[in-house]
Amino acid sequence: MLKKKLFIHQNIPYAFNWNIVHHKQKISPKNPYREEFKNLGSYFKKIYQGTIPNELFNIRNLPRVSQFKIRGLKPAFINSFSKSLIREGKITHYGSDSKLPNYANNVYENFRINEIGKKPGHEPILKNILIKDSNSVAIEIPIWKKIDNKVITGHIDLIQIENNLVKVIDYKPEGKFMISLPQVATYGLLIKSMFNLHKIKCVSFNKKEAWEYDPDILLSDVKNYLISQRINNRNWEDFLI
Repeated sequence: MLKKKLFIHQNIPYAFNWNIVHHKQKISPKNPYREEFKNLGSYFKKIYQGTIPNELFNIRNLPRVSQFKIRGLKPAFINSFSKSLIREGKITHYGSDSKLPNYANNVYENFRINEIGKKPGHEPILKNILIKDSNSVAIEIPIWKKIDNKVITGHIDLIQIENNLVKVIDYKPEGKFMISLPQVATYGLLIKSMFNLHKIKCVSFNKKEAWEYDPDILLSDVKNYLISQRINNRNWEDFLI
C-alpha cells in the first residue's frame, strides 16, 4: 500500500510515504482532472525513486518554506485579524469533532492506552491519517523551487485529494495557525503552480481545531493587512512570482 523513502536533510529524517492505492482511486478515466492528479503521481514517483536535488536540501544557508511566518505583530493583532477572516468566511474553522483533529486525538488516545510516555509527534499522526483516510495520498513531501538565482526548499506534511480538490495540510500541534499561514499558503501556491492545479486549499490542524483557506489569501488579505501594519518582512513573495 505504501511506497516509502527516507531522506536525511540537514541531519533531520523525513519519511516520505505515498499511498498508491488511495492515489489510484483518484485517477479514474472519467475524472476531468485526471491529468493533474497523474502529474502529481509522477512527481511522487520521482521522490520515491530518490531523484530529487538532495544537495539543495542540505545547504544550510538556503531559505526554507518553514521559515515563512508572520513576525512583528503583537499576538492580540494576529488573533483579531484571524477572527475577522473567519467571520468573513475567508478562513473556515473546524472544531475537535472534525476529521483531522479526530485522527490526531485517536493517536493521542492510543499512546495513552499503551502507556507510551510521550506525546505523539508528526510521524505517527500523519501516517495514521495516510493509512486510514482514503483522501490522503502522501506525507512528508519534499518540495523545491528555483527562481533566477534564488532557491527555496521545504517539506509538506500531507497532501489529500478530496472531491477533485487538492489539499495541502500542515500539522501544527502548538496551534497559532495564523503565524504559520505564510508557510502553509506558500506550499499551496507552489504546488498549484508546479502542476497547474485547477483548485487547491490549505489546512492547518491539531487535535483541537482545524483551519481551511484558499492559499491566494496570502497575496491578498494577508498582504494588505501586513502593509497596513507596516510589516515589510514578506520574504515569501520573492518565490511566488
